[in-house]
Amino acid sequence: MADAKNSKNSGEKQNPRRRESSRELRSLIDGQEIERQRLSRELHDGIGQSLIAIRMQLDSLSFMEEQEIKDSLDKIQGRFDRIIDEIRRISTDLAPAVLDEFGIVIALRNLCLDTGENARLKIHFEFSGEAGNLGKKVATYLYRIVQEALHNIVKHAQAGEVWVRLDREKERIRLTVRDDGKGFDVKRYPSDSGHGLQNIRDRVKLLQGKLELESGTGKGTLVSVLIPLFP
Repeated sequence: MADAKNSKNSGEKQNPRRRESSRELRSLIDGQEIERQRLSRELHDGIGQSLIAIRMQLDSLSFMEEQEIKDSLDKIQGRFDRIIDEIRRISTDLAPAVLDEFGIVIALRNLCLDTGENARLKIHFEFSGEAGNLGKKVATYLYRIVQEALHNIVKHAQAGEVWVRLDREKERIRLTVRDDGKGFDVKRYPSDSGHGLQNIRDRVKLLQGKLELESGTGKGTLVSVLIPLFP
């Protein structure tokens, strides 16, 4: 009887952990599904519609005069150039090759440059410490955290400038992303609202790290992440 009771108590203690693990897994799966839906929309609404427009332009060439054909081909070439740029951007979002080839510092610097150019946003990036080998999991999650934070800023913050800083210390990594946008009341912001912030939380937790969020209406937002490095 005692063994059965102890087993029951043990199971009750484990249930909250199981529920938490299930919640994290569901959140991760939801995030992946949202990412697939976003990619599907970009392919359909962006690249798909551009290709349809090019096909229609090509079909109409046979009814044009020589000069009109030349002008139309110039426009088609411009559309193809934009499609190539869009495919490169989507490919980088899915699997940033620069991360494997050159490491987290150059990957984050390129991410900040590309995001700033695309969003017409001034993004500053700084790094201190020894880059070294963080391991693929840590490097990938850090990249995704910054990517998610920048996406949220572009979508919601109405910011003019952003500061991204990565500090590599002996036993930990500190990452901060700060913007001068409109901010929000953190106290009124539910911890489970918004897939973007939740995706950041989940990745930080999987790295056994700590996430702090500071913001206020009209005061911008600061996302601070502390990740322990294990030998």
